[in-house]
Amino acid sequence: MDFERLFRPGILATRPYAPGKPIGEVQRELGLDRVVKLASNENPEGPLPSVVEAVSRAAKDLNRYPDGSCFELTRALAADLGVEPGAVLLGNGCNEILDMFIRALVSPGETVVFAEPSFIVYPLTSRVQFESGRSVPLTADDRHDLPAMAAAVDGTTKLVIICNPNNPTGTYNTAAEFAAFMDAVPQDVIVLMDEAYYEYVTAPDYPQTIPMLARHPNLVVNRTFSKIHSLAGLRVGYGVGHPDLMAQLHKTREPFNVNSLAQAAALAVLKEKDATRERAEHNRLWREELEAGLLALGCEVTPSQTNFLLVRIPGRSAGEVQRELLKRGVIVRPMDAFGLGDGAMRVSVGLPEENRICLDALREILG
Repeated sequence: MDFERLFRPGILATRPYAPGKPIGEVQRELGLDRVVKLASNENPEGPLPSVVEAVSRAAKDLNRYPDGSCFELTRALAADLGVEPGAVLLGNGCNEILDMFIRALVSPGETVVFAEPSFIVYPLTSRVQFESGRSVPLTADDRHDLPAMAAAVDGTTKLVIICNPNNPTGTYNTAAEFAAFMDAVPQDVIVLMDEAYYEYVTAPDYPQTIPMLARHPNLVVNRTFSKIHSLAGLRVGYGVGHPDLMAQLHKTREPFNVNSLAQAAALAVLKEKDATRERAEHNRLWREELEAGLLALGCEVTPSQTNFLLVRIPGRSAGEVQRELLKRGVIVRPMDAFGLGDGAMRVSVGLPEENRICLDALREILG
């Protein structure tokens, strides 16, 4: 039977998301004992002891369904952000929040505007939903071209997605640039600001979007516990927006979409403000050390406000370098799938020893 004829064209045209290789797979394929993974923008520091304890306690009730309303976590986040609980929407990672918005808002013939290259899930999800994506190239310095994105909005546009700081470039747009953009976009177009790397940012002119919600009811801010909070394996993210808007989005949420272990872990880590700030500082120091090492090897490195670096190696294929690194037990992410061709790769910031192993392997490869 020809099953393909049953599916929408957008499904058939879509290539599934391909995550970075897990450590175990590389060990099995190449027979390696030691593998360093610097491919998926994970926090190299594991979950905090208080988080592990909270998960252990919650595991005793795994025979019960989780709190479907995420009551405690919703209220803790609302208090933390200074918003009312109705402004918070919990999801199984930020990807689910994005998927809720596209499924709920976009009908056939309507469009979603996003930058490219940016997070690869934006074109994937919009392609599945009636092939609704409309991409706008980045600027020459690898940042969102916000004036061009505003100009791309027309009567068909329901949603604009901005990744700030941007994945995979690590670059950001300033508060002044974003304020001008919000003033240029019609209020009946939802602007989804993806701030997965918010806690890593040190730039003083980075936009503070939560206070902007009062003036812009069409603004939604997406954040995650996967990065700075070291909960990537549990999948919990959240959106913050106007309560009336979020109430409609709740209708698209899967029942029990945030599991009980994720809720317990997120509640615990919200209490660890000092530890979170300390980890952000670790990342800054280790990123600067890694960047200096890459520059010393002749690599081109895009300035980053995140926990990863976009790296180009003049005269070399990034795919070839990535494969050679893999043979030496170092996993990085080639950027061809993100639209950057074979000339770039993304390197996550690891522990100091992991960064040293990566630099030593690169030194050997580049001669």
